[in-house]
Amino acid sequence: MATAMAWLLGGAVLALTVLIGGLGGAAYAVVVVLSAVPGLPLGFLLFGRRHVAGWLAGFPFGYAVTALSIWLAIVVGASALPAMLAVWALVTATLWYFVPRRPVPLAALPAWGRRDTLALVAFLWLVPLLVGPAFRNVGTMDQEGNRLYRAYFTADFLWHTALTTELARFSMPPVNPYVASEPLHYYWTFFLLPAAAAHHATPMGQAVERILLVNNLYTGLAFFGMLFVATWVAVPRAFAVLGACALAAVAASAEGAYSLWTQWQKGAPIMAAVRDLNIDAITAWQFGGLRIDGLPRSLWYVPQHAMSVACGLIAVAVVAVTGTTATMGAILMSGVALACATIMSPILGAAFSVVYGLSVVLGSLATAAQMPRILARHAVAAVPVLLAIAWVYGNGVLEGAGGALQLGVGPLARSHPLMSLMLSLGPVLAAALAGLVVWRSWSRAVLPGLAGLIVGGVALYGVHVPLDEAYIGFRAGQVLLVTMPMLAARYFALADLGGWRRAAVFASAVLLFAIGSPTTVIDAFNAQDVTNRTSAPELSWTLVVTPAEQLGLKWLARATPEDAVVQVDPIVRGRQNWTYIPSLAQRRMAAGLPISLLNKPIYMEASQRVHTMYVTLSANRACGIAHGLGIDYVYMDTAERSAIPAPALEKFRQYPECFRSVFRNGEVDIFAVVPQATPRR
Repeated sequence: MATAMAWLLGGAVLALTVLIGGLGGAAYAVVVVLSAVPGLPLGFLLFGRRHVAGWLAGFPFGYAVTALSIWLAIVVGASALPAMLAVWALVTATLWYFVPRRPVPLAALPAWGRRDTLALVAFLWLVPLLVGPAFRNVGTMDQEGNRLYRAYFTADFLWHTALTTELARFSMPPVNPYVASEPLHYYWTFFLLPAAAAHHATPMGQAVERILLVNNLYTGLAFFGMLFVATWVAVPRAFAVLGACALAAVAASAEGAYSLWTQWQKGAPIMAAVRDLNIDAITAWQFGGLRIDGLPRSLWYVPQHAMSVACGLIAVAVVAVTGTTATMGAILMSGVALACATIMSPILGAAFSVVYGLSVVLGSLATAAQMPRILARHAVAAVPVLLAIAWVYGNGVLEGAGGALQLGVGPLARSHPLMSLMLSLGPVLAAALAGLVVWRSWSRAVLPGLAGLIVGGVALYGVHVPLDEAYIGFRAGQVLLVTMPMLAARYFALADLGGWRRAAVFASAVLLFAIGSPTTVIDAFNAQDVTNRTSAPELSWTLVVTPAEQLGLKWLARATPEDAVVQVDPIVRGRQNWTYIPSLAQRRMAAGLPISLLNKPIYMEASQRVHTMYVTLSANRACGIAHGLGIDYVYMDTAERSAIPAPALEKFRQYPECFRSVFRNGEVDIFAVVPQATPRR
């Protein structure tokens, strides 16, 4: 049965790959699978080639190594396809040759059986079920020819489209597509592989979107696979692990149940009401508290963090099975895994490094006299992490969150802290806390679960980012959601004792899933719903790109230089289509308000200057602003026309000495900025 389910899962993933990516996406899937090859010897060294954990760990390892290989090829000027492949092949061959083949792995795991395979495959089925409907509707076309994007895909996925497009230009450091005069400071390592594929795809166009969707699908499989393995290492009981991981994945939050209950109390039409809610952010919308996104949102929106977590969970699995007795090789390889996590997402890499270190400290408490020696040995794991941090800083990957982190309770954490925590994590937290107390004996294998609970909790309520107060809730929440299953599985494992314990566990599990699953059901429905045209605060639930707008955007992508700076009015557009030009026209802007980057003053300052360029009646002043900001093309459509007086916009057409009309249809006007022009007043 396990084999049949595995084959069915493979077929479903392949079918979904073609559905969301077409034949090009299927070709890219081969690239993603091959990216795991350099990591397999590392996975085998840790867990053995005959254990499923060795293969699953090989994917995050390999993806990180492949990304670094692409970076190296770009830096040394070997960006042509044959040269880039040669660099990757050389790195891969080096690892396969020099990584030792051991008869006994560094972290010997318990035996893996058919029940474990069945449970793993059942859990992995959640990935295509969760992402399939949502990914199918990203950028889909309606009967009128409008291209549609669900809100929140506009906040992350379209930003990743712009980021991948920028990386595909192979300039190091990458340029910030929202302030073209500045380098980009963001953790872009994860996107190097899809960027390299997009660069060599002809034409690039919408290939970027298709590539990213396929990339996210396979990243989700790696993420959920490592989550299962890390939990299984702590509690090697297949169906207890399946229950704990499934609870964390699809039933961790009570926000959906709370919303349904409140809507029922009001007598409101329930389903119509929840369609217009950011259901996994009720703690912020209704209580002004921290938001903790559920794991499905890691699959849909933030795959770079999901891959970082997958790398971090390798180290968690190692310390769970080896504890304080780990060999130097296992410790060093744990550090390599944490380094891979760090280059993907620096803050998560740091968080999992602390989880690893705290696990060692907790494990050494029983032998306090030996603690200094144990900690000194495990400090070796910090060496690869420090090298990764140096690489991160050297390449400008860190977007400034490290310097923006502050100790102390932030304003969001102070607002209804208990209510926010119980709504965001209540079901899985209840199972995890039960797992802490129900067993009389403790095992070192679950210490990383306890460490994760401590680290995530302290980060949630003891650290904040003033430039983006919600940020810490997202990242701390991920740490909690992937480590609490280790504790929850201890509770579910009580069912193996039979009798009244089994009945109690099953009854409580049904209750927890009943409370937690509505959030995911509603969120999954809303994520794929591009028929909802109503408005939420500051945006509409669906971004509609009309056929006329598509023509204008395609003209920009086809007819303008690759490094052209194309400008819209960021103040007017706000949160609705803030990444319109970089994502859909694949061109940079001189000024923008990127909601997925830290809110730095330069964004608003430059955007205010651009807004002045649009609203002023003086063509001379507008021209001076355009030249001062390095703008090559001015773009306007119904967004600008609906908010800016017509005379102010007409100045672009009336003074061809400065603004030359190069494209026009019923909705879109594009003007080329004439270099060094001096228009009439």
